[in-house]
Amino acid sequence: MQISDNGFPRRNRVDLNTPTELAIRNTIRMVEETGCDPLLTDAVMLLVAAREKVADFVEKQEKQEKQEKQ
Repeated sequence: MQISDNGFPRRNRVDLNTPTELAIRNTIRMVEETGCDPLLTDAVMLLVAAREKVADFVEKQEKQEKQEKQ
């Protein structure tokens, strides 16, 4: 997990999220506004897992780019 300049993980700073991460966050919010049901909770958990995988990919790419510059 990549840590940003102020000590917080990049993935937890909305201002540093990619458009894809933001879209998943928005989708989570929309599902949560739909109501309460175990199926919706399952859907949110899958979306959270997807957002984490995207964040892992983004941070991997950023790390590779940084290493190539050195």
